[in-house]
Amino acid sequence: MEFIEIKKNNWALKGNLTFENISKLIDAVQNFNWEQSIDLDLSGVKDLDTSLLALIFEWKRLAKEKKQNILITGIPKNLTKLARLYGAQEFISNARNK
Repeated sequence: MEFIEIKKNNWALKGNLTFENISKLIDAVQNFNWEQSIDLDLSGVKDLDTSLLALIFEWKRLAKEKKQNILITGIPKNLTKLARLYGAQEFISNARNK
């Protein structure tokens, strides 16, 4: 897929992940069963907006419902700034920043 590479429970996001194309990510993982924890690598993300932050929140919610976790790595600084702006930095705090 253009914006995500999935290898079992390792997901690598890449490219420009903004409102204009975030729906492609939603479609890519629509049928994921959330029966395992996910390692989410954001180091390939070039541009982003709040839609990516909202999607990560949704994925974390879905994982939590199944008693799973999402470990985020490679968080871009601008995503950290957005999370801080919205008072939601704890949702991405398990991460290593890019």
